[in-house]
Amino acid sequence: MKRRGVFFKRLLKALFVLAVLAIMLAVYMRYIEPSMLDITYISIESSSVDGSFKIVAFGDTHVGNGKTVEDLFELCSKINSLSPDCVVFLGDLFDDYSVYEEDPSQVSKALAEITAGYKLAVRGNHDVGGGAEWVYPDIVNAGGFILLENENIVLENGINIVGSAEMLYHSPDVSGFVSEGFDVLLAHEPDVACMADGYELQLSGHSHGGQVYIPISFVMDRILPQGSRVYVRGMYEKDDGGMVYVNRGFGMSLAPIRLFSVPELTVITINGGE
Repeated sequence: MKRRGVFFKRLLKALFVLAVLAIMLAVYMRYIEPSMLDITYISIESSSVDGSFKIVAFGDTHVGNGKTVEDLFELCSKINSLSPDCVVFLGDLFDDYSVYEEDPSQVSKALAEITAGYKLAVRGNHDVGGGAEWVYPDIVNAGGFILLENENIVLENGINIVGSAEMLYHSPDVSGFVSEGFDVLLAHEPDVACMADGYELQLSGHSHGGQVYIPISFVMDRILPQGSRVYVRGMYEKDDGGMVYVNRGFGMSLAPIRLFSVPELTVITINGGE
């Protein structure tokens, strides 16, 4: 009887410890990791580029689901502190525009705070659904961004930036834009890379780096959204020699939590020369 009492006391103690750890993990996932920010620096050498050129990439802000317009203002201020030549937005501005109750012009105002010679954007899947399809171009344009959808813009230093149409609702068609210069493809869904060869660099988001990143295939196959099953997070080298970088994004979707996938800004410096 005494042994049984000791056993139950130990069991209750273990359950209490597990409950405390679960609460701590929940607090970390909801409030701590989502408020963090990693800055990833990438340096690329290319003889096709004149001088040095800095691109700052961000995306998946999902304003309205754990991220506010005030958070977006802070992020844009951080982007300015990096002194970019070009800023690219990789899509998914609002989480669900149909239920967003704040003033969307404030989102444009935050984007307008970004100072860079070039400000370019592509559309994400959340920029199509929920009625966002009709307002997204005006909102990003008011923020000083040029929206590229199966279009390109050639910069004076030999960099050709191509923006893909969104993959899940629309049809990417970027095969005709590869140039003699340094080609950068912006595509919200990273798996666009499976149908786009010849680009030296592709920048994408969409996956949130898993958002809750548990590197077990059985788990990740159920977490990762369609369009990010091949390329999930970080840098990849393709068979054609091009590179794909998947940014972990700033915001969250479905649930306002993150685990082992800290929000990210990506800084890419392209250095010219032999």
